Amino acid sequence: MRLTIIAQVLLAATAMAAPAVFRRDKDGAVAAFNAIQGSTSNSALSANVGTFFSNLNGIADPSDVQLADKQVTDQISANSLNKVPTSLTAAWVASTLVHFIQ
Repeated sequence: MRLTIIAQVLLAATAMAAPAVFRRDKDGAVAAFNAIQGSTSNSALSANVGTFFSNLNGIADPSDVQLADKQVTDQISANSLNKVPTSLTAAWVASTLVHFIQ
């Protein structure tokens, strides 16, 4: 009897915690998105993009995330080779990723 009550309490606590976990992931993605916009170097921009994508776990379709990750990574590399200012690259990345957090 006590074991059943304990199991029910744990199950209820887990069910109530699930929205908080989702919210933390979305909040983390929003924070990483803000960091993307403020990136001052291509290495920082790449790191912030990685953080952004890692926080999308459970929020976005994995195939969409994978496609966007490849496109963004390729564009950051190309812009770096062509000496495009990081602020312009960061603006492009932000415009490409904003739909994931809206």
